[in-house]
Amino acid sequence: MNRALFEHEHGYTPAETCTGCLPRKADVGFLCRWCWERLEQVWVKWPRFASLLVETGNRAVVRDTGGRGSTPEGFVPYPGTYLAFDECVSFLDSRRGRPLRIWVSNEEGARDAIQFARAADSAYRNHEVEERAHKVRRVRCPECKQLTLAWRPPALFGGHVAVVCQNDECSTELDQGSFEQIAEIEESRRTA
Repeated sequence: MNRALFEHEHGYTPAETCTGCLPRKADVGFLCRWCWERLEQVWVKWPRFASLLVETGNRAVVRDTGGRGSTPEGFVPYPGTYLAFDECVSFLDSRRGRPLRIWVSNEEGARDAIQFARAADSAYRNHEVEERAHKVRRVRCPECKQLTLAWRPPALFGGHVAVVCQNDECSTELDQGSFEQIAEIEESRRTA
């Protein structure tokens, strides 16, 4: 039996997650409100995740040697990203292009929707396909001189990187070139 489904049906999940739809009132199809909202949140991210994964399809094959030297054994023919993607797609088979509300209106669809939400959420966490914004370390804002810079990736393909000061009183914004110049100056000061 699938452990995730067993836990869900019998309420053996951690406190911060749903305690199971079956003992609870079904709000949308066979799903409780928590599971429905989780499915919607995961579903919104799915098209972008899937398209970016397909676009970056020429990844190197990974060898699983279990910590030992290279041997012909342990060869994994597909990267983990494709295995996660394939798992998610397998749960989407029962959807057959129907809207989410109709998909979860029968037992099979609701079961697959719950498993899809769990698998997709795990895939998003474990297999990032695009960079996230992050705090810049070791480089001070040129205006306020604080360590408050944050690097933000382009919002659209071909867009520009922005490095923004998080200090409310400053809010300086730099482009990639300006940031690299400032980073070089700071590095030369540290090493001098």
